[in-house]
Amino acid sequence: MNKKLVRWGVSFAAITTAVALVLGVGWPRGGNGPGAAYAQQRPQTGATQQDALLGAERLSDAFRAASKILRPSVVTITSIVERSPEQSMTMGRGGLPPELRGLVPEGFFEEFPSRGRRFGETLEEERRAQPPKKVQVGAGSGVIVSRDGYVLTNNHVVANADELQVELADGRMLTAEVVGTDAKSDVAVLKIDAPNLEPARLGDSTKMEVGDWVIAIGSPFGLDQTVTAGIISATNRSMGILRSRDGAGYEDFLQTDAAINPGNSGGPLVNLRGEVVGINTAINSRTGTNAGVGFAIPANMAARIMEDLRENGRVVRGYIGAGVLDLTYESSRQLNLPNTVLRGAFIGEVQQGQAADQAGIRSDDVITSINGRTITSSDQFRNVVALTRPGTVLTFGGYRDGKPVEFRVKAGEMTEEKVRQFQFAGTTSIPSLGIRVQPLTPGVAQQIGVNTDIPGLVVVVVDQNAPAGRLGLRPDDVILEVNGQETVDPEGLEAALESAGRELRMIIQRKNQLIRLSSVSR
Repeated sequence: MNKKLVRWGVSFAAITTAVALVLGVGWPRGGNGPGAAYAQQRPQTGATQQDALLGAERLSDAFRAASKILRPSVVTITSIVERSPEQSMTMGRGGLPPELRGLVPEGFFEEFPSRGRRFGETLEEERRAQPPKKVQVGAGSGVIVSRDGYVLTNNHVVANADELQVELADGRMLTAEVVGTDAKSDVAVLKIDAPNLEPARLGDSTKMEVGDWVIAIGSPFGLDQTVTAGIISATNRSMGILRSRDGAGYEDFLQTDAAINPGNSGGPLVNLRGEVVGINTAINSRTGTNAGVGFAIPANMAARIMEDLRENGRVVRGYIGAGVLDLTYESSRQLNLPNTVLRGAFIGEVQQGQAADQAGIRSDDVITSINGRTITSSDQFRNVVALTRPGTVLTFGGYRDGKPVEFRVKAGEMTEEKVRQFQFAGTTSIPSLGIRVQPLTPGVAQQIGVNTDIPGLVVVVVDQNAPAGRLGLRPDDVILEVNGQETVDPEGLEAALESAGRELRMIIQRKNQLIRLSSVSR
């Protein structure tokens, strides 16, 4: 072999080795060469990287496809009210930022009427002569759900509006008619009249599970057709957002971390198949903007409410006449339930003669399923029953005295009269105070959050214009003593009130706090 060639080959090998040492290549995997750390940090360039990229692109394609399907169905809703000149001028000052409002004196806007005062005309006459002004007071979103123009949105988006303007994805502006609203579920149905509408497809919200991808579409901060993405963070959430003073709100929210902000209300929450699985409703945030915790009404609930509003103009709800509480760890142990049964609906009261009573359900029964669907809370129980058509037979599964039981319950129709009778069942009116009270039972104690060992009377209703209102009593207060006398029953309370003089002293329990109230009659 040519010696020069050998020497050249050796020299080439030496050069190659030197380059390898500098660049950190050519060492066995896991080696400790000077370039090992660099080699481990290098981006993948093989099949693994390509597979990862393909997976990301497929997910991106799914988001893109779902957005393309839904965006033509999403609308922006503007709420408009008519204001008199006086109201408009008051709104003018009130609409200023708080830091500037105090710099503008009262009546400032009243000195500058828009029409201009005519000779000899008083300010009041000028105000009366001015026509009402249309003022935009809110904006939200909605989703078209039928080709003939029905739109799903939130009740709070359209409440108290004199006029509703709907902007379609293609820019058309329409006036909407309110078909019906339901404040208890925060659902509203509107109707628009226009050709070539693109309705969205409603999905089955019961199939959504924690971790499923979703997108939210709406008009946050007036930015119409905005799409955000996230996952389902939780299901069956009840936050007390819709709960009215009589506890009549119905919440079974899907929770999501997809960004929901003011203006998103009423817009759709969508799965990757392009199906609406929820109607965005609220956020949980101290600032009023997205904090990663948003809530949507499940599509199944919204569809059921919409059907009733379209057909009847009102919502027809099921009713069985049972008061329920959340099953807690402590109550599950007291009821000798199996160790695996820690969640469900605990029956506190049963209304005589109603469906639950007729089916044989009793106080202290625990319901863990309805028609095979797992029940984990009292709110979920109430929602399932309320969404049931009157006349439908429901199969309840649960426990009594620690043993499995099953009930077949034929739902009735909820009416205000039935609810009122149930609300006041077992209560006693105390006219001299202007309240209704009931004995403190373990179930009621759990519901209002007080110690079950406290003997006393629970305040159910308070007339704020009566002596009780002036005294400062509130619903759920527990009256323990009146002028030094214990009050464990209505008769004892009435006797203590009759013997009281001009000064009335009362000791009550409010949550975990003892409070002394007193008043002197004149």
